[in-house]
Amino acid sequence: MKRFREIIIALAIIIIIVLIQLIIFKIRTEVNISESDSTNTLLEEFKISEEQKLENEKTYSMQTGSSFAKIGNIIIYNNSTDNIFKYDCNEKKLDLLYTMEDGVNKLYFDGEYVYAMPNYYRGKGIYRIDLQGNAEKIYEGASIQLWLTSDKIYFTDQIGYDRINGTPQGNLCVMNKDGSNKQTIIENVKNYFKIHNNTIYYTDLTSRSIYSANIDGTNKKELAQGRTYISNVDDNCLTYIDFADNEAYRVIYLNTNENHKLGMFGNDVFSANGNYVLTRKGTDGNNIETEFSLYKINPQNNTEEIVWKAHGGFERLEYIDDEFAYFTSGQSTYKVNLKTGEETDLPKRYYYFLNGYGYTFTQEDGEITSLEVCNLKTMEIKKDDIVL
Repeated sequence: MKRFREIIIALAIIIIIVLIQLIIFKIRTEVNISESDSTNTLLEEFKISEEQKLENEKTYSMQTGSSFAKIGNIIIYNNSTDNIFKYDCNEKKLDLLYTMEDGVNKLYFDGEYVYAMPNYYRGKGIYRIDLQGNAEKIYEGASIQLWLTSDKIYFTDQIGYDRINGTPQGNLCVMNKDGSNKQTIIENVKNYFKIHNNTIYYTDLTSRSIYSANIDGTNKKELAQGRTYISNVDDNCLTYIDFADNEAYRVIYLNTNENHKLGMFGNDVFSANGNYVLTRKGTDGNNIETEFSLYKINPQNNTEEIVWKAHGGFERLEYIDDEFAYFTSGQSTYKVNLKTGEETDLPKRYYYFLNGYGYTFTQEDGEITSLEVCNLKTMEIKKDDIVL
């Protein structure tokens, strides 16, 4: 009997030990799964961040229209000559991509092709250039603005020319990216148009009012009157300048069509970190303050607040990133901490801003000699010497 009890006790101890081991294994497994999930989440967030950076580059390069475009490791650049250059950031190599006989007015880039227009008084047409330098003229008429999507080109078919402002005017058209199947969707458009969420925002040439329309040109709606110039638009609001009101800077809240006057003159930047307008605040009548005020637009309650005041001069708001605003004044660039108001000078003027970096090409005797890239957060500068 005593022997039997000893066996029972031994078996019970073994069972308890096995159960404890099973519990420990389960806990460790759950911890490993949790850690794995956490790691996967961090990787996914990093992946999304990289995808968002690429999307930002595409939006900038396909819609801005300037002398600089960047998607991935490829930069397309025009140095105010007739030449279009391609720079490979990985290989640190600059190539002359194509020479436009009639100069370069603006260029756009979708990652596969460069689209460029000549200077208005020197030539006409829209050119498509691949990354090997092969070019074709896909449109014969004159245009000053393009808006690229994944499969279409929206553009103004220029009629006449505004010699004072140098802005587009004509019929808003769409065609395939090889130049085929051109269609007019809105007639008599003035100044630069914007496209957001399959809605076109434009100024009517006759009335100078701002309108919205479906992407195919239907369902036109008047949003504001005056002599208007659209600056920016997103899901919540649209900013514009009214030249009939002494260049008043205004914001329309698209959910209610509320229209607020912020000041006169200036410019704005819309970003993932908020929408900001730099303008000179009105005092009384047609008087304005001497310094520029930086307004933050609050679409949650359709209000604006002044978050910083400049010291005078002619600052231009260039970029918003995290808690900083970046300005250029003359040949200098500086940033302002929007929480503390602290100002910090950057090492030099940067002409292009994208994904937290400032870019500038330097030249000597008309030849491109280097590319400088400044990490705006750390102020670390990377300089690539260039030999063409």
